[in-house]
Amino acid sequence: MVNLVLGGDSEKKIQQISLSDNTVSRRIEEMSIDIKEQVIRAIKDAGLFALPLDESTDVSSYSQLLVFTRYVHEGKFKGEFLFCQPLETTIKGEDIMKGVTNYFSELGLAWKNVCAVCTDGAPAMLGSKSGFVSRVKEIAPEVAVTHCMIHRQALASRTLPRELQAILDNAIKIVNYVKSMPVNTRLFKQLCKGFDSEHQPLLFYTKVRWLSKGNVLNRVFELREELKMFLDMQDKEPFFSMIHFGNHV
Repeated sequence: MVNLVLGGDSEKKIQQISLSDNTVSRRIEEMSIDIKEQVIRAIKDAGLFALPLDESTDVSSYSQLLVFTRYVHEGKFKGEFLFCQPLETTIKGEDIMKGVTNYFSELGLAWKNVCAVCTDGAPAMLGSKSGFVSRVKEIAPEVAVTHCMIHRQALASRTLPRELQAILDNAIKIVNYVKSMPVNTRLFKQLCKGFDSEHQPLLFYTKVRWLSKGNVLNRVFELREELKMFLDMQDKEPFFSMIHFGNHV
């Protein structure tokens, strides 16, 4: 950038200026504060805003309150991450309410401007007497409450009919067979490349990221011909036939 604006000589001079860790840290912090101020200003200009929020436990077993926001900016819906705050003791509705209220007070946001709240089905969120939503309703009775769509679909996906569960289990076995060994991964990639397939790698399924369930099945279906040929070459074709694509997909 300096080279384009000021020329090569200025670029060399800039490169000779060393930045300490404190300087880099300070500039990152200043940029973070600036972004935060822009988001808060846009929320206030919008008038009404929604609060999707969730409580999640991190890898260190600490409970983190994650709060997002949605609002209208220049005629378009915008979604932004608002803040993250650790819940150091209990994880109750009053703890969540206190954390959000303190944040609002610090930045000059008002509960009367909250038009909707979206949470999961945890008791701390939806408890009828002391849940977070109940406490919000006491302050803002008109607020709309919705249950997170992703959580609802995740709950629905936990129980599958026996035949569909068998298909998923067998598809995961096939994916693991191909991807668990580097040589199989490389051979399958070359096979897909030789057939000009739309995709080359398969996708892993993990329970932590439940949306991967559908993505894995879609990818296996899209590469079903390549997989059939590859497993036939590996003398594993009966392994593939257990999925029965023609009957269930």
